[in-house]
Amino acid sequence: MQTTLMPNDLIENDLIQSNLIKSDVIELDTFKAPTSHASASVSLPKTADILMELQTHGWTLLRGYHYDVETFSQLMSQLCQTLTYDPARQNITSEAQKVDAGTHAIGLHIENGNTPMPPDVIAFFSELSAKKGSQTTICDGHAVYQALSPELKATFSQPMRISRYLPQAIWQNYVATATGRADADQISLDDLETFITATTSKTLTHHVEPQTDGGVRYVLQIPAIREDNVSGQLAFANTLLGPSFNYLD
Repeated sequence: MQTTLMPNDLIENDLIQSNLIKSDVIELDTFKAPTSHASASVSLPKTADILMELQTHGWTLLRGYHYDVETFSQLMSQLCQTLTYDPARQNITSEAQKVDAGTHAIGLHIENGNTPMPPDVIAFFSELSAKKGSQTTICDGHAVYQALSPELKATFSQPMRISRYLPQAIWQNYVATATGRADADQISLDDLETFITATTSKTLTHHVEPQTDGGVRYVLQIPAIREDNVSGQLAFANTLLGPSFNYLD
């Protein structure tokens, strides 16, 4: 078993053909991780070492800890203070979701980059790795930024407009998860508008266009150049692709 941790500004390319579980959206509120609740018999890496690796290299590969879903979840609880999720995915534990994005190659993208709350760090755990395929390509967003021409840096520093349709259950689940509510089916358009207002910033604006079936056309504007949330370096964080067969477009 092996686990990969990387900041969200390292663009990922997922070829999902294995039983891959991901702590899908992880927000690091501080470099000081909370005390682990893991069993004393479980050997987990030190959070300080993980954070140093992420700050220095942008990613780390953890081997030899004999993870299962529960110990992977324990590590996420130890490392992070806040976890939020993709509402279209199946929760495996309170700290992890199952990744099911089909069997086709997926282009480079940041995890949940077309949402108002992209993660600070994402973690992958493969319970049963595929014998062929299933690679996750890690791309250094800071190196990409450095290689861009001044013209492209200026272009990608401007807000990019992303639009997609969200069924009612999806946007209700998203708002409920983000705001800590258990009554997702009671989330209203007013609640959604309140959430949008609260998460709007100088670099991120968004709005919805209600549809007759209860769904919404969600429109997000966010630049593709952002500061890495761990190292603070500028990076090209691709928000142009948000591939998933869980969403229509």
